Amino acid sequence: MDGPLLLTRVVRKVTIPVELIDGQGDTATIQVECLSPEQTPRSLLGILCNDLLVLCRDASDGKDALSPVDLWAVLRMQTLPQPASIVHGNGMASF
Repeated sequence: MDGPLLLTRVVRKVTIPVELIDGQGDTATIQVECLSPEQTPRSLLGILCNDLLVLCRDASDGKDALSPVDLWAVLRMQTLPQPASIVHGNGMASF
């Protein structure tokens, strides 16, 4: 399975400095990992090979079928022994 796709958002894990103030008024800076979304649409080609998704960037933007592509990312698809399901009926989902 393969074909073109438009990636609309990328989320990366980044480390940012955060200042903390303790009870005595002293400050300390710590590093905190968080997620940072990027809103940069990218036209990519996706190729699904078993449990790998290969994402490539077409330098010709689809104008040349024989154009070489640049490897953008290789993602491993997570395989779970059973699909996710809702186990509580109170609006809280458990996976």
